[in-house]
Amino acid sequence: MTSRQLRSFVYLAILGMCASPTWAAILYSDNFTNGAGWTTNVAPTANASLQQATFNYDYSAMGIPAAPGSSDTIGLRLRANIPGGAAAPVTTRPAGVTSGLSVSPTGGNFGTDYMATFYAWSNFNGAPNASGLADNGNSEGGTNNVLFALGTSGTVPLVVGNTTLVTNGQMDGIGFATTGDGGINNDYRIYPKSGTITPAGSNYAAGSNGNTAAYYQTLFPSVSAPAVQQSLSTAEYGSDASNTQAGSTQAGAFGFAWHKVVLTKLNNIVYWDVDNTRIAQLDVSSIAMGGNNIALGVSDVNTTTTRHPSLLFTVFDNLTITDVPEPASFTIICVAFSGFGLLLRRRRGA
Repeated sequence: MTSRQLRSFVYLAILGMCASPTWAAILYSDNFTNGAGWTTNVAPTANASLQQATFNYDYSAMGIPAAPGSSDTIGLRLRANIPGGAAAPVTTRPAGVTSGLSVSPTGGNFGTDYMATFYAWSNFNGAPNASGLADNGNSEGGTNNVLFALGTSGTVPLVVGNTTLVTNGQMDGIGFATTGDGGINNDYRIYPKSGTITPAGSNYAAGSNGNTAAYYQTLFPSVSAPAVQQSLSTAEYGSDASNTQAGSTQAGAFGFAWHKVVLTKLNNIVYWDVDNTRIAQLDVSSIAMGGNNIALGVSDVNTTTTRHPSLLFTVFDNLTITDVPEPASFTIICVAFSGFGLLLRRRRGA
């Protein structure tokens, strides 16, 4: 290769990067094949036996297909407020407690600006009547929170109930939460380092917290549970009048589909995107973060337990954390190489 060809090759390569700036350093990645290097935090402390984080979980048994980009069906399953406890779940709906857990990379410190990308599937049981998954108001303990957070230390339980933190729960970073089944008024939420939800308004792309907003209903169309789950529901508890896994979800609800979730901290703004669409953002310039780690979690919204403990869970897969190139620096580099290209073309014309 001549020196001129080499210069042209380098120029075209960097021009391509400038046209599509996808380059970023991978700081951390995990497919959840084991729990080594992860910290699990539960709340309330006294109810740890009701929560469970299962690494190396094969979710294909629930009829769930491989997450996008996966060559297997292995991931992380989180369950909260399990009736009878994780060791011996029961289907009799004993009294429970508003509770949950969060997990974080042990000692994770990903710097000032970083981006976490992963896939999440929220599973739940519906109501034992003809409406099934659509009848969320009577879903017999099937409503759980799914929580994603950044700016946390990773050493405290980021666990929320319906509208506030649970006993012993903390929020030392910025939490984003939703429900799998929808229908609780605050289905899409920001927790700005507190247990108080940021109210509906400009921080949310939809301007609303509820899954009934047209924005969410377009993004999350109504779907059905995997067919095998109707058999699993009957095998676990066969006395329901109708199958709890029949029917379809409410439009605008997060459940029963793989969703690509991206959390980004860039300068003093944090962003929450789902399936390449903005859900919410928050200016954190006046908030002292607890750390530079992330957390994934689930919790129950109330004390009642489910009749179908095997069907109420959230699965995570394919986590990658990268740095975020500074936009100004990136622009300077691209402008510089554009100038280099102009000089190269002038030399060719000489």
